[in-house]
Amino acid sequence: MVKLRDRTFLAVNVIFLAVFLPVLCGTLFVGNSMDYWVGMKLTVLLPGQVLALLALLGMAACICLFRACRKMELTGKKNLVVNLILAALFIVLYFVNVRVAREIAFKLPWDIMVVRGAAYSVAYEEELGYYYYLSMYSNNIPISYILGKILRKAMEMKNYPYVAEFMWLQVNCILISLGGFFSCLTVKKLTGRLMPTVTAFGLYLVLVGISPWKIAPYTDTYGMVFPIMGIYFYVCYKKAEKDLFRYLYLVPAMISIVAGGLVKPSIYVVLIALLAIEFLSFLADRKKYWKFFLTEVLLAAALLFAVNMCKDYFIEEIGLEFNPEIEAGWQNYLYMGLNEKTTGGYNGDDVAIFGEFQTSREERNQAALERAFGRLKDRGFFGSVYFWLKKMMMTFNDGTFGWRSEVWVEEYFPDDLASNTALTQWLRDIFWVDAANMGRYNTLCQLAWYFCITGIPGICLCKKEKREKYGVLALSFLGIFFYQMLFEARARYLLVFLPVLTAISICGICQYTARVTEFLEKRKTGRTDREAEHGAGNPAAEK
Repeated sequence: MVKLRDRTFLAVNVIFLAVFLPVLCGTLFVGNSMDYWVGMKLTVLLPGQVLALLALLGMAACICLFRACRKMELTGKKNLVVNLILAALFIVLYFVNVRVAREIAFKLPWDIMVVRGAAYSVAYEEELGYYYYLSMYSNNIPISYILGKILRKAMEMKNYPYVAEFMWLQVNCILISLGGFFSCLTVKKLTGRLMPTVTAFGLYLVLVGISPWKIAPYTDTYGMVFPIMGIYFYVCYKKAEKDLFRYLYLVPAMISIVAGGLVKPSIYVVLIALLAIEFLSFLADRKKYWKFFLTEVLLAAALLFAVNMCKDYFIEEIGLEFNPEIEAGWQNYLYMGLNEKTTGGYNGDDVAIFGEFQTSREERNQAALERAFGRLKDRGFFGSVYFWLKKMMMTFNDGTFGWRSEVWVEEYFPDDLASNTALTQWLRDIFWVDAANMGRYNTLCQLAWYFCITGIPGICLCKKEKREKYGVLALSFLGIFFYQMLFEARARYLLVFLPVLTAISICGICQYTARVTEFLEKRKTGRTDREAEHGAGNPAAEK
């Protein structure tokens, strides 16, 4: 059974590289030239190939830095000091982000606008009644409820200095800092070294810390802390030696992931990864792992049941007349994920299926499934593979994660929220859509993102004895990848997983470093052996 576990982890790594390397190479060296939906193409100031080269040079420099500092391990007091410094840095980032959000905030359209309207009704304790959108996209019921309660709290605070709706953005800033904190802790826990932790902080700062997505109160940002929290506590669980501590880490790991799934259902792919690894551990050593695996299964079942109970409670409390017959199922997202018009992104033409089948969810799901397989059949095997390649390149070729393509100003916050100084204009020139310096921001993010995704495959290069250690990261990434590949996708859907992707990338770079170090040491050893042999056969040299 141990061999089965090892072979399974090897197979995971092989599949990982087989599906992601073509997407990575295409993204780095083809990029916008690929014929995916033009509405999702990012405009930058430098050609993609130049950014890819710079990212690779940065990767080489990072490997050299990791090698030079490989003895800087974090143990004992050093570990505690680094934790405190990280906490302080992310607290500072929170306050900086709140200030930036005040200067650049505006209200966004699409789903956020609809959810915002529902949240206002919740805050004012008005019954929603029949709300077609929330019946159709029931995954947005929890976020509507959460935002409504936050807004109510802000309205009840007598001395709250901002417009009540700004509380949503403040919570966003808290969650962004927490996501980065746990991302760095995960890297530190897995590598035990200082430089990877520092690099994780820097990469997260560029990709998420300074991102304007902080002004979007929605599931993408409200859910981002949960998957990385779950993975961090799971890593702690795997490293703990005493059973008591293992249980103490296991419970928050499961709760974090399932709570995240309540906010953003795609997070459940991390739960599947975790349970899959535990099942393999159970098969390898039943005597040791049966009690942990049984606990995880029972806890997951109880938590998922609690999630359904919460949804029912939300529906009842907000007075929503929920109509399950118009609820979108996975079949609808699979069908939409295969459309050519938007390369698997949201497509209004595909939504028309809800108009065709308004009274029978079963018939609509069956029709969606038949049409989805019809699209696959029409394309054929190689045509479908090429379509998925385009789709995943569209998903991975945007370091701003759809900020330019999915955002426009729907409505402004009150003027007195911002300072209305030169700082205001400078920040808006960077972050507002189509502003003067938006291209510079896009270019910086694209460079950092190319660096990030170049590090991701390195996770598969770890030695045999470390495959299980990094298994949760590898399996989680495969879950994220296939979820995007099969269902409706866009760059924004990666946003919730950015803390996880940052951790995977930095751990991948550590594996690159280990392989390079191993290669150089073998060369050095071989050269020393040859010199010794040459000296042994040369009397003059011996003398």
